[in-house]
Amino acid sequence: MIEILKGCREVGDTVVLYPQNYINGIEGEKLEEVCGTFFEKGIKKFVIDFSETDIINSIGVSILIGIIEKIKESKGVVLFSGLNKVNLEVFRIVGLTKLIPSFATEADALEEMGATGTPVAASAVSIEL
Repeated sequence: MIEILKGCREVGDTVVLYPQNYINGIEGEKLEEVCGTFFEKGIKKFVIDFSETDIINSIGVSILIGIIEKIKESKGVVLFSGLNKVNLEVFRIVGLTKLIPSFATEADALEEMGATGTPVAASAVSIEL
């Protein structure tokens, strides 16, 4: 079993996702699946915190673009936080930094999102591969 998300939590009407390790095709699809589950529940505000993500390859970036498109098509919002220098540079090169604001910390992203209050739920999401 590989844990792709160390957890996720809801803060007000926003879901924070915590992908870990290396986001490639398989792990990216699992992240997309988790986002889709929350999206189906009516959640339209997402913060993806990459603090524990070492690297995101081109397939992972492609899947993230798909996630962003789905959220934006439904008038949702997604913000990034915690990108390391390598991943931030990858996002800059492919133009994601022009589409999606990135914040140094999860707290900064949540403040921008207007999410306040205590987390209403927290759970670890394990993905079996």
